[in-house]
Amino acid sequence: MNGEQLLTQAARTLREHTDIGWVALRDDVVAAAVRAFRPSAPVRGRLPGGELLVASAVLVSRVRSAVTEVPDAGALRITCTTTDDDELDRLTVELVALYGTPLVPLADEVRRAAAVTVAETLGLADAPVDRVRVDVSVQDVTPDPLLL
Repeated sequence: MNGEQLLTQAARTLREHTDIGWVALRDDVVAAAVRAFRPSAPVRGRLPGGELLVASAVLVSRVRSAVTEVPDAGALRITCTTTDDDELDRLTVELVALYGTPLVPLADEVRRAAAVTVAETLGLADAPVDRVRVDVSVQDVTPDPLLL
């Protein structure tokens, strides 16, 4: 048997084989492929003439820039979740804070900056403080302002 015949036989054997595990994992594999193709979920915004969709990566990037402007804080990780109809449901901001900074006022300032940025990015008239939860979590502190 030559190489081409071996390949043909191997392909035929694989086509005849049905792996029950594949059937169970098929939907997960397709979902992973879709996420790999479009890693940034859409977030629905409003315009005077209709709606717009903003990539969640864009929203996160804009919030990260806003948090950078808050003194004594640096963003470690920012994530957002959406509802089934792509409305922003929750924004989570994980921070590193400068040692000695009062954390509750810092979290309030970060929350406010994030809400204003979300409103601007999604074309909302007011900051969505009442509609969208902005969770702020201080994950670390540092005495070095250069590490923020």
